[in-house]
Amino acid sequence: MFILRKLLKVLLLPVAFVLFFIRWALEASVKLTEWAVGLLTLIVGAAIIYSIVIHRWGDLFLYSLIFAGIMAILMAVVVVQDFCSSMLEKISML
Repeated sequence: MFILRKLLKVLLLPVAFVLFFIRWALEASVKLTEWAVGLLTLIVGAAIIYSIVIHRWGDLFLYSLIFAGIMAILMAVVVVQDFCSSMLEKISML
């Protein structure tokens, strides 16, 4: 059983490398673009408030979709990072 576990761990090394690279690339991209995403979120939030004040409901809908898209992308990045971390942990536990 011990030999089979070690053999499986060796066979899963390329998978672990790919998972590690994906997690690293996502972390690096978030770190490099955090100021741009924050600024874009701030601008869209201000545009949403402005659209509410001047009663431009079509623009409000558009800005809300943009804001929801930004949040969905950020949530997807976090989910993929957590998935990669959990898979790497399970591979290392073998």
